[in-house]
Amino acid sequence: MFWFRISWFAFAGYLAAFVEGQQSGWADDQVNATMCAWKASRVAKIRDTVYIDGGYLYWAPGMADGSYGAPTQDNNPLGLIYTLNFSTPFNTSANISEVLNVTSKAPNGNAANNFAPNYYDGAILANDNEFFLYGGLLRETDVYSSPDADEVLGYQLFQYGAPKESWFPGFVNERLDDGVTRYITYGGAASSPSENKGWYFGGMRSASGGPIYYPGSNESLNPLNVSNTLITLDMATQTEESWSNSTLPASIKGRANPDLVWVPVGEQGILVAIGGVIYPDFNNPIMLSQNEAQSRLESPEFMSTIDIYDIAGNKWYKQNTTDGPGQLTQGCAVVAPAQDYSSYNIYYYGGYDGLHANGDFNDDVWILSLPSFIWIKVSSGRTAHARAGHQCVMPYPDQMMVIGGYASLKGVDTQQCLQGGIIQMFNLTEGKWVDSYDPASWAPYGVPETIYATIGGTETGGATMTTPLSIGWATTELASVFATPYPTSKITTYYPYASIASITHPPDVSSGGGGTQPWVAPVLGVVLGLVFISVLVVAILVYRRRKLLKRGGMSAGGTDENGYRIISWIRGQDSNKAPTVTTDDTAMNSDDVESRIEHAQPHNQARLFPDARQGPEMASVRPHEMSGTALAELMDTSSPAELGDTGLSPIDIINKHSHFARTPHSASTPTNPSAFSQSNYTVSQDHTSVSSVTGTVPSTPPTPVLVSAAPMSPEGGGAPSPLLPVSPPTADEQNATDYMSVHGQSLAPQEQQEQQEGLGGNTSSPLRKSVFYESAEDLGDMRK
Repeated sequence: MFWFRISWFAFAGYLAAFVEGQQSGWADDQVNATMCAWKASRVAKIRDTVYIDGGYLYWAPGMADGSYGAPTQDNNPLGLIYTLNFSTPFNTSANISEVLNVTSKAPNGNAANNFAPNYYDGAILANDNEFFLYGGLLRETDVYSSPDADEVLGYQLFQYGAPKESWFPGFVNERLDDGVTRYITYGGAASSPSENKGWYFGGMRSASGGPIYYPGSNESLNPLNVSNTLITLDMATQTEESWSNSTLPASIKGRANPDLVWVPVGEQGILVAIGGVIYPDFNNPIMLSQNEAQSRLESPEFMSTIDIYDIAGNKWYKQNTTDGPGQLTQGCAVVAPAQDYSSYNIYYYGGYDGLHANGDFNDDVWILSLPSFIWIKVSSGRTAHARAGHQCVMPYPDQMMVIGGYASLKGVDTQQCLQGGIIQMFNLTEGKWVDSYDPASWAPYGVPETIYATIGGTETGGATMTTPLSIGWATTELASVFATPYPTSKITTYYPYASIASITHPPDVSSGGGGTQPWVAPVLGVVLGLVFISVLVVAILVYRRRKLLKRGGMSAGGTDENGYRIISWIRGQDSNKAPTVTTDDTAMNSDDVESRIEHAQPHNQARLFPDARQGPEMASVRPHEMSGTALAELMDTSSPAELGDTGLSPIDIINKHSHFARTPHSASTPTNPSAFSQSNYTVSQDHTSVSSVTGTVPSTPPTPVLVSAAPMSPEGGGAPSPLLPVSPPTADEQNATDYMSVHGQSLAPQEQQEQQEGLGGNTSSPLRKSVFYESAEDLGDMRK
């Protein structure tokens, strides 16, 4: 296998800017565009996403005056592949462009060209990791040169198999093997991810086997001849995929637009070909069958006698059925196995007879149940809702998603919009249409009652009719294939899908509308990522905080008596204090604090701590420590051991958890803790003043000081005496004693003076009083 990589790998990716509407041909007064019909596209489901490529996508132009013009198609000039992730809920009446994304096939996201043209019909063959675009028709009027006969474009999404150092996701241009050509269209395609294989059955070619176009300007360029081939793509080894071409047996007839499904029966599964016609009317510019009579004679057989290919045995079989829907082509089919694999129900929807595009289309849903080979209609449709040229996938075991298609040309000259929306949903278990898709709403497949009433068993399986009802097995070999169970462990499922944001109130198709804005996907990803990171960081911080608290003796299982007293004091403070500024946590020694206390300005002392004789109205205006400050301010985790066995000194407590000995708020930003974040204040070495290094300091900054609760001046005059800080409580101290306390209930005047001047004094009195008080009444109690 010869490979060469194309230069735009690094640029290929998801684009959202082009989903707003049709890509060209907008009218002057057009304001929006709504997806309207989609003829002959090709699709593949890979894991949780369906990929839609090619075909003719029609848009309904919405005009400024509220009217709608005739549907138009622009031939996908940007070479886009549309994608729909199964995590996206939507209403079928919505403008589906709202929930679609796109991937550009063209180099560097430029306009389509000979590397990435827009094909009409053809197929996508895929496994769970990559896909290949095969076959189909080009427009003869395209200005760029056509790809060579042996060129095919692939797209690698995920790496599998042996590790490959040079592998990276993106588009690849592959050469087909000898005997395989891209000049084929209108065939039936199927893929089996569990087998890493894809197939293309039948179809049409030109008489020469050469280039084909739509619409061809002459007969030699039209795909008028049936192809009796089965093309096989083997994707077992990534980057070494192989293509092969085998001729069908004489009993197996090629045809136009049959449906091909892979069924998990036998060692490697089987292929079942359903429907299709010969001499169709859609393979030529004038839309007329070359031999309508012969088509009516032979084509119905493709529904009544089913062609089956055993992959492991490389052999074809034919098996008769009962009844059937008659001659149909350009429909779609999916297979839903019973939960116990006792039956395999192939659902076939839509299409038309392939001879009269201006006649009535089919809107019925039929089931071909295997191995009984019985046809049963499970849903009768209506002509107005019918479509052909659509594709079907199964996002869940009980759901069929119908994508695209086009309406009959009956009574009209131009293509009309599909009724009900460009995507439709069908519940396989209930056998009815539903008007929305929700990834959170699904269930295991259940065999419809109309089926198990005939083949036996129940909704979950247990079919008792295990041989064809009509005349039994065509051959014993085919019976042996059906008797061989497929190793279902090879099948990988990717559902259920996590639901993502959707259109809460999707616009009606008639209202037109745009599409997903280009910034939605990246912004949503960034926002969700930031939210996740934020939650993770908060969780880590909470965990570390709890861990540190436990190490500090404040775990839920124990009690830190000293810490409890601090918290009790904090919670007991008045709420009239100005907010506390958190400044530099660098601890100062006791001499610095003593110096600040000694040289505090008297008028600030009086303002902060008014004498009790001034009355309760004055006392009430003094600031109370920690009021209005979040309790978390105490919980500093910068030094985990601070609340451990060694404990904090009272000076540390004051410096770290109160505004004592701190620089006050700026007058211009009284509540902004960051107002002094770039300002540093230092105490002069002679402890006589506080100087500013940077920043603006109020002219008379309030300098908080510690004040002794006793003694007070007998005459009631003068400022309260400053108090030296003391050590924390000892282990043998009574629990009722406050953590921050002072010695000495009554001191001699000389001792008071000495203490005030920082010269020592009697500090050995056994009686200890709290240095903090909450009211004038408390202050009075201290005097006693």
